[in-house]
Amino acid sequence: MRSLSYSWHLARPVPVKGEPRANCGERRSEGECKLIEEQVINVLARVCSYMCGQREYYLSFGKPLDKEHVAMMRPFFSPTLLAGTKVVQLEGQRIKEPSYCQEIRALQFRCFQDFAHMASMTFEDVLVFNDKITERLLFHALVRSVQFQVLGLDRYVELFFRVFLATGWRFSAPLEAHAFELEAKFVKNREIPFSVEEAVRTRASQNRYESL
Repeated sequence: MRSLSYSWHLARPVPVKGEPRANCGERRSEGECKLIEEQVINVLARVCSYMCGQREYYLSFGKPLDKEHVAMMRPFFSPTLLAGTKVVQLEGQRIKEPSYCQEIRALQFRCFQDFAHMASMTFEDVLVFNDKITERLLFHALVRSVQFQVLGLDRYVELFFRVFLATGWRFSAPLEAHAFELEAKFVKNREIPFSVEEAVRTRASQNRYESL
């Protein structure tokens, strides 16, 4: 697979309008993120490969959700999803950053997310936590798992990273914004049950994960 630095020189970058971010590099003019389509496709393919590899790695020693967490999350997630979820709590180490991150930063995407500072990563049905597992973090990670389940890996990665690469800000991705929206609803009143899967399927059917 060609490197991002190689594909940068293949053609003139095509400006993609997005949310201006002062810390995203001097090469990008305000409000623009310059990546050619081949670079974007390259990133998406490498992210999918990374996600699959990390899922297989952590799945080998992931543990099922404990009974307390299952009971707590049952009013919001399907029994099938909860039963199939594996959890890894890292100690003395952090989630390893994929090699493509450095290449993206070399293209002046210095605001690319730092994996070591993220509280958790969801690799489809495998949840890996850098920080101590809390009810709030677990809920958020499970929302992402539902999004993967509904959309599939390839579609999730495309929707999330196309927005990120256009804006330089992962929180502007509708997928992430919806995850935080549902998390806030959970935190506000945990006594009122609701279906995360239903909320995600509704949002997906309305194509609301696709807009910036």
